[in-house]
This record gives sequence, structure tokens and C-alpha cells, in this order.
Amino acid sequence: MRRNYFWPLALMIGGLILWACKKEVSREGEPPGTIPSTCGYAPYTNGSTYNYETYRSETADTNFFTVTVTGDSTINGQSYKKLSSDTATTYDRCDNGTYHQMVKGLSYMGYSVDSVMSVYLKDFVPAGSSWSDTVTVKDGGVNVNVYLTYTITQKGINKRVFDLDYTEVIAVRLTAAAKVLGQTIPLGTLATNYYAKDIGLIEVDQEADTTRLRSYNIE
Repeated sequence: MRRNYFWPLALMIGGLILWACKKEVSREGEPPGTIPSTCGYAPYTNGSTYNYETYRSETADTNFFTVTVTGDSTINGQSYKKLSSDTATTYDRCDNGTYHQMVKGLSYMGYSVDSVMSVYLKDFVPAGSSWSDTVTVKDGGVNVNVYLTYTITQKGINKRVFDLDYTEVIAVRLTAAAKVLGQTIPLGTLATNYYAKDIGLIEVDQEADTTRLRSYNIE
């Protein structure tokens, strides 16, 4: 699976929501101060941009992509932020510290998913907490259930990404298992995702690559 398709294929990694004032930050600057919020790990507002760099260790390749908050959408009566990149569109919302994401129309080498809805972060639970979701993947005409487990491995930590030091960071490990022919097969760890308060997703560590936030502009 091509890891530079990171934004959708880590399946539920990012997520952002409302934060009122404009902040402009580059990797030479400093992160903004803490802004009180019940959904502080998803401060996406329309027009905000996030620039990421992915380094693939196996080939020493470096790729860049930008995620932009392009508007608002209503799904099943709920308001979502629409996040767009050159490879995918995701829909994100936060409700009292529970962060939801929908991804539509994923496909790769014969596998496809009509839509995926998942809770990718709970910012109010302690380190060690876990929760699960189930995704149905189509393999040709056969449906395969994939079980996703999210575990908060660290909370309230400091983390440096390029030249910026982030505080109040939450690390979430995403593991998976698939049910095939009645047997549940562990798929291991898909990613460990790091979210900084008042910023959002700052890093994703996967087996063969690392994606990190280079710069951002929060409107």
C-alpha cells in the first residue's frame, strides 16, 4: 500500500473543528498558546491549511502534501468540516471531546470501502484507554470485516516536530484485525498518531514511513 496516500489510508487519523481566531505559524515560529476548548485537538476552520512531509525509509523518498479545510457539510444531520488534499477528502467533527471522521470511496488493488466512519480520538480519557470500531472492506464481491482498536499510549507529553516544540500532546496507537473465512487475523499496528492541543495532527509513525507537520496556517 502506498504510504503517500497517508491522509485517507491511515483511515482515521486526522480531525479538526472550530477555533475562532487566526494564527499563522511556520516551522521557524512558535506554536500558539493554549486556547480553552472542549475540542482543542481539532481546531479546523474554513481556509486553514496544514502542510505535511512524508519520509519513506525503504526508498529514502520524501513527499509533500497539503490538507485544506474547504467548507462545511451535513451528514446524517450532523455538521462536519470538509478536509481536502490532492488524494482524498475527509469529513470531521468533534462532540464534547470525542472526534469523529468519515472517509468516502477508498480503493486500492481490488479492495474498496464505500464509506468509513470512526472515532479516532477521545481527549478526555486517560492514557491506557482503548475503544474499537468495525469497518467493512470489499474484496471484489466479498465483504471482509476489519476491526480497528485505538489506544491512548501517552497523554500530556511534549514533542518536537522539526523546529517546533508542542505541548499537551496525545499519542494514539491504531491496530487492526481482519475476519477472514470465520477466522480473526491480527494485522498489527497501522500507525501511531500524535495530536497537539490547539494544532491538531502533528505526526504519524508507520512501519515504513513517518509523516510530520511542516507548517500550518489556522484561520
